[in-house]
Amino acid sequence: MPTVEDYAPLAPFTLDELVSAVNSILRDRPTLQLQGRTVRYYISNGLLPPPSGGPKFARYSVEHLRRVVFIRQSLDAGLTLEQAAEQLDEGQHGGKSEVFKKPAAPRISEAKKSAKPPSSPEPVTVRRYQLTPNTILEVTSNTNLEDEIPLIMETLRSFNDS
Repeated sequence: MPTVEDYAPLAPFTLDELVSAVNSILRDRPTLQLQGRTVRYYISNGLLPPPSGGPKFARYSVEHLRRVVFIRQSLDAGLTLEQAAEQLDEGQHGGKSEVFKKPAAPRISEAKKSAKPPSSPEPVTVRRYQLTPNTILEVTSNTNLEDEIPLIMETLRSFNDS
């Protein structure tokens, strides 16, 4: 079975190369296989540093590879992502303990703890009706049309009168 160190000379990696390397290292455990969107999720939650380069030229280092393999193995051992993150911060993955500045957004469990109770959903425009050349009626997902029709009719009458 290949190791992280076997892939070190091949760094830096594209996202596809990183995913392929992780999946090759963990090939004897199919449940640990990785997808590119999982890497992006780990980055957005502060588990991995952002890649170097711009969006089209993003490159991932051996440290990325080491961290992703460690995270996947930690999950397989029954740890949560938060517990794996704490071990990463302590350098237990065999790499650098702090290689990037953590994002301003809180980590996974902190975000859940501080989350506000759900409020009513934002209105979403479902349909638009052009009433006059200069007037458009937008009907949103949380609109009660029975309550609004009298107001709409009154508004239309005022346009016709002017």
